[in-house]
Amino acid sequence: MSAGALGAAALRDRDFVASLRRGRNPRLRTVDSVLAVMGEPPAGPAFLGEVEAFLAVTGIKRSLLGREATGNPSFVAELRKGVSPTLSTVRDVRAWMASHASAEEWREIRARIGAMPRFLTGAPLPPPEPPGRSETDRPGDKRPRRRRKGRRYVNTRKAAKLVGLSPRTLDTYRCTGAGPRYYRFGGCVRYRVKDLDAWAAGRRRR
Repeated sequence: MSAGALGAAALRDRDFVASLRRGRNPRLRTVDSVLAVMGEPPAGPAFLGEVEAFLAVTGIKRSLLGREATGNPSFVAELRKGVSPTLSTVRDVRAWMASHASAEEWREIRARIGAMPRFLTGAPLPPPEPPGRSETDRPGDKRPRRRRKGRRYVNTRKAAKLVGLSPRTLDTYRCTGAGPRYYRFGGCVRYRVKDLDAWAAGRRRR
């Protein structure tokens, strides 16, 4: 996809990517619109969840966080009301929180919020999967071909059953960005079994 096409699809602004390259500092709501086109979970709800978990675990007052991290004591209150911060503000707040919680406290914070979108963690996007054959797709093999398990798509109800959760919980996770990767085909949400297994494996605890 070209830069202009991405901007047009996400924001009806073909110049959006070019403006980023010139140093534009967009708000998180704008970024989430672009992430949706890219098939990535939204960062806004995840950032709010991280802030709430940080406050709950550390006991730090929200006014202190806002004043020292952004210069605005009402920052958290405004965030809860739906005010969308800029990316530079998000970076400043996360850096401040990182320096004001112990390793043990961060373990508890992470346990509360689950997986964070790659956009916030800086983790690389997964490489495209190369086309491959299953064992039954060899030339001359007349046996019925079976789909590879990792490529099978299931709806929310079946996905929830596979990971032992309720469909409503998966619905919530899609909003917060804490759940497994999913696909949206028109009005239909589908999960890949491979992604469900990877998400569950990431939550294994000793």
